Amino acid sequence: MQDLLLGIDICDDYSQISYFNPQTLEAETLGITEEEASCMVPTVICKEKGTDSWFIGADAYRCALYGKGTMVDKLVKLAGKKGTATIEGVRYTADELLAIFVKQVLAIPGERLGIKNISAVVFTFQKKDSGLMDTVIRATDELGIPRERVHMANHAESYLFYVISQKKELWINQSCLFDLSENGLHYYELNVIRGRKPQIVEVGHEELEEGFSLEILETGAGRKLGDTILTSCGERLLQRKIVTSVFLTGKGFEETEWASGFLRLICNKRRVFAGPGLFAKGAAYMAYDSIQEQTSYPYVCLCEGRLASTVSMQVRHQGRDRQLVLAQAGSDWYEAKASASFILDNTNVLELLVTPVRPGRQNRLSIQLDEFPARPNKTTRVEVIVAFLSESRISVRVIDRGFGEFFPGTGQVVRQDFQI
Repeated sequence: MQDLLLGIDICDDYSQISYFNPQTLEAETLGITEEEASCMVPTVICKEKGTDSWFIGADAYRCALYGKGTMVDKLVKLAGKKGTATIEGVRYTADELLAIFVKQVLAIPGERLGIKNISAVVFTFQKKDSGLMDTVIRATDELGIPRERVHMANHAESYLFYVISQKKELWINQSCLFDLSENGLHYYELNVIRGRKPQIVEVGHEELEEGFSLEILETGAGRKLGDTILTSCGERLLQRKIVTSVFLTGKGFEETEWASGFLRLICNKRRVFAGPGLFAKGAAYMAYDSIQEQTSYPYVCLCEGRLASTVSMQVRHQGRDRQLVLAQAGSDWYEAKASASFILDNTNVLELLVTPVRPGRQNRLSIQLDEFPARPNKTTRVEVIVAFLSESRISVRVIDRGFGEFFPGTGQVVRQDFQI
């Protein structure tokens, strides 16, 4: 087998691991051990008393149950709140605990498959959070995994890539996903927008108010109530839609016998698939695609976490006016970074063009450079650096680089953030 191509889904209740199998050309889930085949690893960590040993998942539960250590759960939520936990008199930040968890999760595929080197890994979360993703990046840096091999996704992106990796007959019209876990009930809907080149594939996401605690499924009355709630959601969300396939994932759908009414509804003239690990599998497909010279997905993919507009600049190069693209619609905002250098020609204003994929008005973002030193025309070179704070917020830095020895650069920076 080639080097590892991994997809890792990290959630507050469970995390899951998947890898791309080059023999089958499919993503496959991976249990924490051969004895514990479940791919659902509880997102908990436990430090053994009096030692430097840490355990995760079911091992952490056992360590705490036998009174041998102190366990911490809800690691994602704790990291989001910048919380801390005190273990044996030592105060650990949530980032430190999450980093230990990530390192141990990354060790599992190598131990199970006998392969140590990682070609690419995609971490997926319910939603992209800069602080959470930065923590994961620091953990992978400490493990010596090159930055260009580490990527981030949210569940909408992972679902999108999972579905478009299946036979096209399953998503040629519409496809949808119900994700039921302790994090709530989430609904995703994939639509193919025809008549555009390249073709647009779009995923919408909604956290449903009807979400319920999985504890109610422990009683007969609770299971009946859960089935009624899901059936009502299905009737509302699927009416008058041509849905080709329905996917069910999450701890709540680990078994589906309790949702008989809901299943009758969604199985009517539709293909239905249920099982854990869907988001991790989608991330593994993304990992495989990230190492290819040419993508296997010639689409503009639009969803949470992806840019809905192309950002460009009008420039003149070798005597011709050109459009320089700084960020392409459909790109991952967290990785959409660009820089370019220009010589100003009779202007002290830079303009960026924001062109939406969907029909709409093209916007212009203007950056005044009056703070830079006054120089003769064509003797000021500037470096423009573009990065994104979210899929709808761009940060632009312009640096004065001067013009050689005659007009030394000051290094002065003008920064502006824009809503796009």
